[in-house]
Amino acid sequence: KAYRFTVKWGEETDSDDSDGKVVATSDLRPTQDAIEDALPGFLGESSQVPPKFSALKIDGERAYDLARDGEEVILSARTVFIRSLRLVESDRDSAVFSAECGKGTYVRAIARDLGRLLGCLGHVIALRRTRVGPFDESIAVTIDQMRDAGEPGPESAALADCLLPVETALAEIPEIKVSQHDATRLMNGQPVILRGRDAPISLGMVYTTCNARLIAICEAEQGQLLPRRAFHLGG
Repeated sequence: KAYRFTVKWGEETDSDDSDGKVVATSDLRPTQDAIEDALPGFLGESSQVPPKFSALKIDGERAYDLARDGEEVILSARTVFIRSLRLVESDRDSAVFSAECGKGTYVRAIARDLGRLLGCLGHVIALRRTRVGPFDESIAVTIDQMRDAGEPGPESAALADCLLPVETALAEIPEIKVSQHDATRLMNGQPVILRGRDAPISLGMVYTTCNARLIAICEAEQGQLLPRRAFHLGG
């Protein structure tokens, strides 16, 4: 996932964003050089404590529900991965960053930890997700464009032109081509035995096709394809 976010310096909040209550303040403000010098320390694998206002569960309850009820929330640090973290622009009281990070990483926690490291404190005041996997905001369409798709007019487009193939979301997992007989079994939720060269090199999640048609997302395990999600698509 990739993000663009703005951090306001001088205040830390209990939610690590502007919706929370200010819990600490600082008159210090970081220089641009200080900010850029601090960023490499966040790259790669690191330990991060999630915000207490998060969807993580504690004894079956969402952390944010407990925090809103005034209960003490203590979350354990988790290993996260940050591929890139770059300063886009800055002024005295705020800075804009871009980040690319793995699953489970909280941008609000990056802002909180960066503010603490710089000694000035900080919290997120603006956050925009710019990419998820192969889906980049540059190819996004608005709700109005979707609503108007197919309507007459110079700016309208066919609905099909607004949509990407389902396989676009599966580009990072292997494809296995199956026969029509095996495709029918998979769509009915039945396992298929892997044979010879059709077997994947490694076990894990794969997607299957038959005659260029998406059939199912499967788990390749112990010489079988186990269907996890079947697609009954027209055409």
